[in-house]
Amino acid sequence: MYIISFEPRIRLYGKKATQEQITNEIHLLLHGNAERPYPLTAVEIARALGVCRKTVYNYIHKFPRQDGITKLDSGLYNLPKNLAASFRHFNKRHKITSDPLVTEWMDDLITRKQGNPIKCWRQRLRSLEIICNTCKVTPRDLIASRKNTEKIMRSFAKSYHDGKSIQSSRGKKPEGATTVIYQRVQGIRDFCAFYDVTWRKGTTGIMSQKVPEHGKYADIRFTDEEFDVADKYIKEQWGLDSDIYRWFWIGVETCARLNALYIMQNEYTKYHTPSGKTIYVMTAYETKTQHIRGGRWTKYITRKDTQRSIDLLRSRGSDRIYESSLSKRKFQYEMNEKLSQIYSNLGKTGKYYSLHATHVLRHLGAHYWLSKTNYNYGIISEVGGWNTIDELKKSYGQIPPERILEIIQ
Repeated sequence: MYIISFEPRIRLYGKKATQEQITNEIHLLLHGNAERPYPLTAVEIARALGVCRKTVYNYIHKFPRQDGITKLDSGLYNLPKNLAASFRHFNKRHKITSDPLVTEWMDDLITRKQGNPIKCWRQRLRSLEIICNTCKVTPRDLIASRKNTEKIMRSFAKSYHDGKSIQSSRGKKPEGATTVIYQRVQGIRDFCAFYDVTWRKGTTGIMSQKVPEHGKYADIRFTDEEFDVADKYIKEQWGLDSDIYRWFWIGVETCARLNALYIMQNEYTKYHTPSGKTIYVMTAYETKTQHIRGGRWTKYITRKDTQRSIDLLRSRGSDRIYESSLSKRKFQYEMNEKLSQIYSNLGKTGKYYSLHATHVLRHLGAHYWLSKTNYNYGIISEVGGWNTIDELKKSYGQIPPERILEIIQ
């Protein structure tokens, strides 16, 4: 009886191929002479071709003996591991996405949200590139073990503090060592988690998930007198029928985030209270909370001057809450510049006011509504669009000391 050796017929990159062509391609991939810019391991070749490792080894067995690849007594092959494991600097020529481990992870990043990409997928990909280039490691090194990953990240943190870290030429550069390291760690944690290397919730040290300065600005607020001064300043400088007037007051009354304000429609329904007051009921779509009600939140405009400004714009046929024709980036820059002037006029010159000028409105809005409801966090979490009361209390709505004294005396 003769035993006939049969290798499963596989396709090379979607095309039919002979066993000889398949053997040659695996040989090239193993030595880094194929379409990949570096040698692949047998496992990576199996992933690239969509076959099992055993199939790859069966083809390796067909290599010419002079190749120097021989089968050991243990049954394994002395493959060129030193080549496959060597560090490759990721740049325009050798993109990090050419690594099969990264390719699979990126496929997940850009389809994770019901087939859509997560918002920060580019940032996370850049984080992986920066860590590898700074610490001279490959993506494979990062998923070897938790201990090894932590060691690499500690090395990166030291390099960053010493001014020796390599930065990506793409994307917005984060400010501050704490923020930079936090963002890099989150990118690496995501990559590792995709390959089942995880850290439990509450982990401390370099791999902590604690958001830097989280809850540090929960006391940002205006008093009623400061709101009056801001209102008067805006009217004197730009007028009630201006984009900045609507941007400021709709931002405060809706507590909407920047993107939600930018795409907000100039549509409302009127609600008349038993006391004769009119409230404009509007809708804002928050992309950050798409997993809750599709990101749709009901908003309430109660100030008469804000309503008048909305109506003046609506009478001119505008379907947004502003009429500027500038690009999104330039328009947001203009709003931030004017908001910074408003804050400076009130003596609010802290870094947070200038770096997060529009987001400050969400903080001001939280206290604006909380003060009107005697700090009813349950109601205002709904009004402002916070999905949990704890997040509203911890990050936006710290009760002022004077209000606590009023309550306890």
